[in-house]
Amino acid sequence: MKELIKEKVLETKKNLVLEKVSEFFNESGFDGVKIQDIAAHTGLSVGALYKLFPSKEQLFYEYIAYQIRRFHEELMLACAGVEDPRTMLEIYIGLKFSTFVSKRKAIEDPVIGDPLFFVKMNTQKSDPAGPIYEFLADLFAQLAERMPLKERDHMKSAYLFNAYTMGFIEHWLNCGGDLDEDPAEVVERFLNGMRCRDE
Repeated sequence: MKELIKEKVLETKKNLVLEKVSEFFNESGFDGVKIQDIAAHTGLSVGALYKLFPSKEQLFYEYIAYQIRRFHEELMLACAGVEDPRTMLEIYIGLKFSTFVSKRKAIEDPVIGDPLFFVKMNTQKSDPAGPIYEFLADLFAQLAERMPLKERDHMKSAYLFNAYTMGFIEHWLNCGGDLDEDPAEVVERFLNGMRCRDE
């Protein structure tokens, strides 16, 4: 019981620090930031910060995992009471785009620009995006009952859909402009490519 309490206290401490770290990264980015700057912003000593996160890179991975967990929580709240899978895909896109816009400074970091960033991240710990992919796969399973889809592996559809929506974000980051695509149109274009032609 003592170990469980200790673990929960540690998790709560980490989440409180990650909330403060999120504010800092959203304003300052990650590249070039020193651990001393992060400690000062959180009100912790450098030693106390290292006790929670053994390295700056580990802190950054934890920050990304924290953001993914928060996104999943917001997505579940936004989709509560919604029954149409297509509408939920639109909600996912709208929330995803607005989240990236609000965190532009943090995501401009070259570490995240590495195409294998999330693969590397998932080898470090359990897949933080797993629940989101499962949610999307379930939506594609529901859609497949209403329309014939080329891809029968719904988890693969979830990964393809995530990659498709990331394309809009990468274009926005690299080419500028606004990330103001209409979620309904983005979903329609994706589904148009996924529908069986004999429909």
